[in-house]
Amino acid sequence: MKTLLSSLLLLLITASQGHAQQKVEVTYLEETELVSIVAHLAEIPGYTWNEEALPDYMAELDSVFAPYKEHPAVRYAQEELMNDGFNWHFPIEVALRLRIQEGKVAFDPTIVPDYNDYYDRIKQIKEKKFVELLQQFYDETPFRPFYKAHQPLYQECEQAMQKVVDTIDFGWYDTFFGPRGNKHFTICLGILIGPANYAINKMHKDGSETIYAMMGCCDRDKNGQIYYGEAYTIPIIIHECNHSYCNPLNEQHWTSIEKKAKELFTPNAKFYASIAYGSPLYVMNETFVEACVIRYLMQHPIDMNGYTLEDLIEMDETQKKFVLIRDIIKVLKEREAHPDLYPTMADFMPKYIQTVNAFELPQDTLRK
Repeated sequence: MKTLLSSLLLLLITASQGHAQQKVEVTYLEETELVSIVAHLAEIPGYTWNEEALPDYMAELDSVFAPYKEHPAVRYAQEELMNDGFNWHFPIEVALRLRIQEGKVAFDPTIVPDYNDYYDRIKQIKEKKFVELLQQFYDETPFRPFYKAHQPLYQECEQAMQKVVDTIDFGWYDTFFGPRGNKHFTICLGILIGPANYAINKMHKDGSETIYAMMGCCDRDKNGQIYYGEAYTIPIIIHECNHSYCNPLNEQHWTSIEKKAKELFTPNAKFYASIAYGSPLYVMNETFVEACVIRYLMQHPIDMNGYTLEDLIEMDETQKKFVLIRDIIKVLKEREAHPDLYPTMADFMPKYIQTVNAFELPQDTLRK
């Protein structure tokens, strides 16, 4: 009996520890806010929201930093970086490579510098110059007192988002895609990115990888409190984290699906470019990611404020023209039903490739 009780106790402790390891933290970082403010002052696309962000915060920020719109860091971002691709997600990607410690802005020494073709978007000499100018901005403007004064707001954002994040089953990633190994999730917040959300990964020199879901989309409720609506926030977090699994799989097998992907992309190329999906690979990544979101929501139903999963699928089909979405959702069910045949999503890719290549585009969906 004592042995049985000891075994049960050990099992409970192990389960408790396993559950604790699934905890995903929410954070509001000084580094991302610093770069976002510079990007906002430089009018970088993705950082110029008004009503779509918190208007009271934006108004105060614009008032405080109005005298610094011509600061060298702002001008450099606007004149030297923006046209090279420093917009939307990329300023956040730059920021997540930095550490601010004791007032010093520096590169994080723990990360692998050129991961995911990072230096295709910025030259190292320009990155170094920009970090030097960020230090000047940090020293010469009211950034630090402004950031400290708004700690209660940032913490309110963290607490509101943590309530949502704690309802997400991050263990699903191991069962759906396969064991994630040394990958760790972090939810990072930013008021200045408004309704935008980004997926950004960092590889560390010790072999671990951090998967960031950079989330905007906060709002205030009728009482003026920060909140993140589950109906919108949960699918977005799942979406952003999915990119870390889906994108590499599509890229690894690209030669097997490239011909069909281009065939489906070409009739609507201008439309896809208008919604920031300017290549067949981007469209395939987004379609795969969204199909996996639907599979998650099928297993983990949430209140979607009157919307249904069918509504979400129809929006993907009609508003984003993800023409493969239904076929991929359907075939992914086979992956879930036969974990013995497909232990990981990588094992399932031949079936996924077959489904992609078998698809025929209906004539009435063609657009010039």
